[in-house]
Amino acid sequence: HLLHMPTHIDVLVGDYESCVKYNNKALAADKKMMLTSPDTSGPQSFYFGYIAHNYHMLVYGAMLGGMECIAQEKAAELNKILVEELFLENPGIELYLEAYSALDLHTMVRFGRWEEILEVPFPVHQNIMLYRTATLYGCRALAYAALKNVKLAKDEFEKFDKIRCDPEIQNRILHNNSVSDLLAVEGYMIMGEILYREEKYTEAFDFLKKAVKLEDSFHYDEPWGKMQPVRHAYGGLLLEQGYWKEAEQVFRADLMYHPKNPWSLTGLMHCLTGKRHDVSQHSSQQSFYDIRLEQMQIETSLKEMRSSEWADFDIKHSCNCVGLQKEKQKYRTTRGGCNACIRGT
Repeated sequence: HLLHMPTHIDVLVGDYESCVKYNNKALAADKKMMLTSPDTSGPQSFYFGYIAHNYHMLVYGAMLGGMECIAQEKAAELNKILVEELFLENPGIELYLEAYSALDLHTMVRFGRWEEILEVPFPVHQNIMLYRTATLYGCRALAYAALKNVKLAKDEFEKFDKIRCDPEIQNRILHNNSVSDLLAVEGYMIMGEILYREEKYTEAFDFLKKAVKLEDSFHYDEPWGKMQPVRHAYGGLLLEQGYWKEAEQVFRADLMYHPKNPWSLTGLMHCLTGKRHDVSQHSSQQSFYDIRLEQMQIETSLKEMRSSEWADFDIKHSCNCVGLQKEKQKYRTTRGGCNACIRGT
């Protein structure tokens, strides 16, 4: 536990490598404790929740840091512990532990593994594995949307929404936040991405904006409640449609809460390219150089992030829901009404 606790600071200051490194050490100690002291680290003990939390923090840091393999490895490791039989044999623990069983699904969405998501089997006891079941339906909806099969995406979303509205899920939590609140954000985000694939951009951005507002209303937590910040999708899709000014504000807001994360830094870099294009036509040479200086600073930060032994994913966009269109829009100047949702502005 002492190895893990400093990573609460690491994740808040953007040191994702240390977050992964020391949670990995903490988990090695946890495994020894589970073997030597099963009574004090078993599923009915308070410490068992600490173990799940250590996995959660590691996977969260790895996802933000662009470290796919270690994120997948540790999410799969946790799932070998949080098997369905565990919850059947220890009734009641599903209320506060079952939500940790979906880390692998969040990881696949983060890194755009759409076909792999569609191959994941559903739990046998879906009434026990409520959050994992709902999350899998939601991830399948996102996968079908990314693969441009809107009909199947909507079908999966309906199944997701049915579980989201199930009264039984109201008692479930993930650390400091309720599962129902988490799924409400997911619902708006999924619907926004489906509408985006239908080229209903105004409606899509309105849904994503609502998802951001709801995400901002979460109880404070470490790590934050949403495994993949909504702003990564919102800003990326705004940028894809040419709204770089609004996307820039979205990414800057995200970096206030997830410092140095390479996803928003990459999105911001693309925004600054649009800004340079605009400045070169309408502003002073000094403004042009100021923008280029910030881009060089971002390039340095991204290079440092890529030097981590676990950084293995080539980040090209702020979200892997971006870059799926064949034709890109030219830079646009503005889109009315988008700025209201941006936290801290």
